[in-house]
Amino acid sequence: MKFKFLIPVLALFFVYSCSVNDDNSSGPSDGQQDVQIFQWHLTNVSGGVAGVDIDFEADTVIWIFNIDFVGSGNLQVENNNTDDTIEDGLNTGTHPVSIPVYDNQSILFVDGNEFGAVVTPTDQDLVINQNIKSTGETGSDGFIYTFKRKIIIESN
Repeated sequence: MKFKFLIPVLALFFVYSCSVNDDNSSGPSDGQQDVQIFQWHLTNVSGGVAGVDIDFEADTVIWIFNIDFVGSGNLQVENNNTDDTIEDGLNTGTHPVSIPVYDNQSILFVDGNEFGAVVTPTDQDLVINQNIKSTGETGSDGFIYTFKRKIIIESN
């Protein structure tokens, strides 16, 4: 019964990765709007065949989702990691994404390829686990990407 509500909550979590606040009661009255941009900063990558455990400083790898109500859209990646020898996810650029649900598990597809399962989306944390597959199979050599949310407010 609880899973009936989990899927819409997960979908809304990604849909509202960018929102407009048009409440000008405490701001300027010139029609200016504040836009909240939810950035996801990669903080750790673990797993893989070699069993890596890599911590990242904030602003090294940033993901910004722009997803519609059906779970499709784009992922904007800013990858400032200069060390090509460590795993850091995706390269800088805009990637088409979708997030369908398989047996109550949201799976992130990037550039048409399965990237990983969205395991623990909360208000502040996001974990993507490549060991959980859309087929229901589990692996042991995929990476686990952990992100922290940072809210940026821009004025139009």
